[in-house]
Amino acid sequence: MRRFIIVVVAIHSCILSRAQDQIHFVKADEEKATETNFKCGINNPSGLVFRFGDGLADFGEYPWMVAIIKKSNTTSKEWSDKNYLNAGTLIHPSVVLTISYGLEKLTPNKLKCRAGEWNKNTEDENYLHQERNVRRIVTHRDYLKASLLNAVTLIFLEQPFDLSEAPHVGIACVGQTLPEPGTKCFSTGWGMSDAAGKSDILKKIPVTLISAADCEAKMRETRLGKIYRLHDSLTCAISADDSCKGDAGAPLVCPVNGESTRYTLYGMSAYGIQNGAPCAYVKVPAFYSWIGERMAEEGFNSDSYTYLP
Repeated sequence: MRRFIIVVVAIHSCILSRAQDQIHFVKADEEKATETNFKCGINNPSGLVFRFGDGLADFGEYPWMVAIIKKSNTTSKEWSDKNYLNAGTLIHPSVVLTISYGLEKLTPNKLKCRAGEWNKNTEDENYLHQERNVRRIVTHRDYLKASLLNAVTLIFLEQPFDLSEAPHVGIACVGQTLPEPGTKCFSTGWGMSDAAGKSDILKKIPVTLISAADCEAKMRETRLGKIYRLHDSLTCAISADDSCKGDAGAPLVCPVNGESTRYTLYGMSAYGIQNGAPCAYVKVPAFYSWIGERMAEEGFNSDSYTYLP
């Protein structure tokens, strides 16, 4: 009996030691993320705490993801689908890039931005989301709501998001030139999709960039008809799933030079027509200069979202 107890204690010690090694490994990853999330475009491909399967993002995997929310008359901080307006992308601790649709008549005091969100229906996570009030909304002067042309908006916050102790919150790099057609990318958001339906947990949907000519040809097969032309402010991507339902402004990010942990923002979800057709995205590189100019007017430079190896 005494020998049995000794064996059990030895086994227990071995298991505990392995568990501690595993905890140490996770902690090391978190510390690394904290040190590097000031550099743009760095994701956490294995998640910081929780890992999920295909179609769902791991916790902290896309740290630049922002939810733009309409303030309610209550003091509740719980997620409300009716108040969720658009997805956005953090390009500076104090600046969110998003699509203009849905924000046309809203003043800054009616909005707030949430970063670090993952499972929208729980706060039982190792790192909580952060919310910031909005100071100013700047929309492109040539924005056309009816056709979603030039639909780009910058949201300037009253206070910056805190990145120092938040490995699940980070900044995206902003692309200057669109990658070649055929590039494999991801679109992320909480909206509807054919495969995953409506998800409480942040989704990631693989998409493939297609050329303007291919996009026009496919769109002309829809109710848009034979005269459809893709505007220069838009680009297209296609996927096995439908990535453009209920997530206006959802970021489309592509890997940098084949890196598996570095991504750049090239699009924001604009509209989809029907299943099987491409999704149209705001072509972010078309507004790279505009973004820089508006940032400079507010006293910010482009260093935060500029890719550096």
